[in-house]
Amino acid sequence: MNADSGAYAGPWAGVFPAPAPVPSVSLPPRALRRLLGHFPTGVAIVCARDAQGKPQGLTINSFVPISLQPPLVLWNLALHAQSLSTFQRATQFAISVLGAGQEALARRFADPQVRHRFADVPLLDDGEDAPPRIAGAVVHLTCTRHAQWPVGDHLLLAGRIVDVREEGGAPLLFHRGRFQAGPVETLVEVR
Repeated sequence: MNADSGAYAGPWAGVFPAPAPVPSVSLPPRALRRLLGHFPTGVAIVCARDAQGKPQGLTINSFVPISLQPPLVLWNLALHAQSLSTFQRATQFAISVLGAGQEALARRFADPQVRHRFADVPLLDDGEDAPPRIAGAVVHLTCTRHAQWPVGDHLLLAGRIVDVREEGGAPLLFHRGRFQAGPVETLVEVR
């Protein structure tokens, strides 16, 4: 963005101009987080390998599909996250959508104090170069890096799905600060 004009100068300049800046709501971050917690989300662990091939992973609930053709998903990572450089540089990452019985793993991978997150965690055997996938998850998506954008205090990461594996079962949900089991129902496709 040009500081003088305030006009958007990105790849869609002229097509989707940015609106004029307006003041934001004045809420402390904890209060905003509590309010946004009314929206239930799924829980996943995203994994990649760092430059030395060591697995890195963290719990996310910011995961969302954004395109069917091509198949793209989006998630975000705080700019202060310890694993930021790993995910910025990774050409591949894997998203394991956790099952209802995997709350302990969700908590483990969300805790920045846990130093060896992968110790004794069962993984699917994909080879040493592949991003790790968490065994027992209901769905696995392996993605290549498609794009990334810094937005506010987070980095948005878009991935192109190159491989899927569906195990089934009840997903783990997060709602109003609590984990809970999602439903196990036969899905009916909406047309």
